[in-house]
Amino acid sequence: MARPATGQTKVMGFRPPKPLRDEFEALAKSEQRSPSDALIEAMHDWVKKKRRERAAEGGPEGAHAHDGESGNHPK
Repeated sequence: MARPATGQTKVMGFRPPKPLRDEFEALAKSEQRSPSDALIEAMHDWVKKKRRERAAEGGPEGAHAHDGESGNHPK
């Protein structure tokens, strides 16, 4: 999976609870993935879930469908 060139994307920082971070890092390592790649996938999945929920509620289906999309999400 290719990463965007340095400086082309905004860096995000946050402080997850230690037990969650420890388990997350262990799972990423067990799948030979970087935590960054796993977080990007999780973000894509969450955004898709929210789009589906909004569409089911009668909201604008596919609104902002390409905002934040990148080539980083595994197919």
